[in-house]
Amino acid sequence: MRATLLPFAALLVPGLSLAGGTLGTVELDSLLAQRPALRDFLRSTLRLSDSAFAEVRLGSHFTHLGGARLGPYTISATSLQGGKPIEVVLCTTARFLDRNGKDLPENRIEEATATRETLTGVMLREEGQSGGPSC
Repeated sequence: MRATLLPFAALLVPGLSLAGGTLGTVELDSLLAQRPALRDFLRSTLRLSDSAFAEVRLGSHFTHLGGARLGPYTISATSLQGGKPIEVVLCTTARFLDRNGKDLPENRIEEATATRETLTGVMLREEGQSGGPSC
């Protein structure tokens, strides 16, 4: 339940979603490793860009996590057989954890010292669609 509220929390908690940001696609390997068959399929059919875009960037009011990025993540890709570029969107849910690794309630997520993301799905869409992905 908590993870599904993250998009709504972004609207209610000022600064949760100040702006996204780029990161290396290699930094998303641990997410893809959660779904090995899906990871293998993507790698065997697509050439993924070296960089990705995170839709969420935590604000400075997150004492320990200000500037951290969260999904969804968008990676530009092309088919290994050629063709027009597409976007691979990694949909995630996030848990906010205290220093003991325990989940924090919604009203205390700014105190989190770590996040743990779970890959919930992958979308393919034509590159250049307006608006961010809606997972």
